[in-house]
Amino acid sequence: MSQQTTGTDDTTRGHVLVHDPTLRDGHHAVRHQLTTAQLRGYAEAADAAGVPVVEVGHGNGLGASSLQAGRARLSDDEMLSVVREALSNSRMGVFMLPGWGTMRDLRRAMAHGADVVRIGTHCTEADLAERHLGLLREAGVEAHGVLLMSHMASPAQLADQCARLVGYGAQGVGILDSAGHYLPADVSARIAAMRAAVDVPVMFHGHNNLGMAVANSVAAAEAGADILDACARGFGAGAGNTQLEVLVPVLERMGWRTGIDVYRLLDAADIAERELMPKPPTIDSVGIVSGLAGVFSGFKNRVLDVSGRQGVDPRDVFFELGRRQAVAGQEDLIVDVAFALKEEPAGAGRGTGRERRPQVYEELKGILVDDLQMRAEDVVPTAGREQVGLDSLAAVELATLLGDRYGVEIHDYELLEADTVADIADLVAERRAAAPGATAAAP
Repeated sequence: MSQQTTGTDDTTRGHVLVHDPTLRDGHHAVRHQLTTAQLRGYAEAADAAGVPVVEVGHGNGLGASSLQAGRARLSDDEMLSVVREALSNSRMGVFMLPGWGTMRDLRRAMAHGADVVRIGTHCTEADLAERHLGLLREAGVEAHGVLLMSHMASPAQLADQCARLVGYGAQGVGILDSAGHYLPADVSARIAAMRAAVDVPVMFHGHNNLGMAVANSVAAAEAGADILDACARGFGAGAGNTQLEVLVPVLERMGWRTGIDVYRLLDAADIAERELMPKPPTIDSVGIVSGLAGVFSGFKNRVLDVSGRQGVDPRDVFFELGRRQAVAGQEDLIVDVAFALKEEPAGAGRGTGRERRPQVYEELKGILVDDLQMRAEDVVPTAGREQVGLDSLAAVELATLLGDRYGVEIHDYELLEADTVADIADLVAERRAAAPGATAAAP
């Protein structure tokens, strides 16, 4: 069955380019231990299915194999060489995070025939990609800039960062839902803002912590995304990525063209499940908590390991990492958090501000949007008071609402001293935890 026979909708919406990072992002799920035979087998199957771009590498990208991020079985050179040889039609993609990878790593990847190179940065740090994008453009290699942990920035912030990436030479821009935190409306608002800000292809990369990866990817396409990422069987960190062999027929049925042979894609997914992974990703309790807390899904294995050794609840670790706004590359924080939780007095975990913070943030967002009529897309953890419109009058009203709802005293001047929405949530959580009788999490 080819792509021309997958759908029931006669409407043609245009073309969506699918990138497949199974052999890169999927590496997180197996501690970066894929073999040359595994890489070759899947790359050949994806190539036969007509997948446009096959991305390969350490889960954290070029140059990331290390004690901190996990040592890969193979070197970057070995991985790129075997996949390059396996691809006849598909282009080979690579990913790099400045700080993990270097200009030298980029040059080596280009020497191995990388066709598409993505430079990733934290969602508010696009400037870190300037030199790397410049090098790629000078070399004539297709260069994209992508923003990680994008749920931590508003649509306007992401649009601004994408415009900067284009100014640095990016021929495509994108956002990663690194924590699997988004709902479709969140994606639509961000992709639409990015689409309006740049005239290059726009990409979305979803994770499935809350079971929304395919729906979020469809929302991205409907909002104007040109490129969607997806992995065979959702192979990837935590609860996995958008499931490739589900997304493609869904897109085709809705009228988008992908150019991918669905039967052969299903064969490739079967090979991936049989040859690459001990078991397909599942949405387990820890994965859900990771998504709710807004923490990078790639932390899952490390969190489980460290939590087990320290005898602490991994869910508590995730929520504390979320409170600290940990991002990819800060794996060392996992150990710090686990030690800190282990040292807490007995009974200090449940019902503390630490655990309540994600819940309090969602409740605070509801107050800001529903009661103070602030724009939902602007209310993100990293948003400043000015961005959401919390002036002195709004602070007085918010202090009153918080007092009425939670029975705690928070002054308007304290709210005005907070730098971000996350800081306000922390303040509310701390006051609630300190209130008399605060021994259990709020219902």
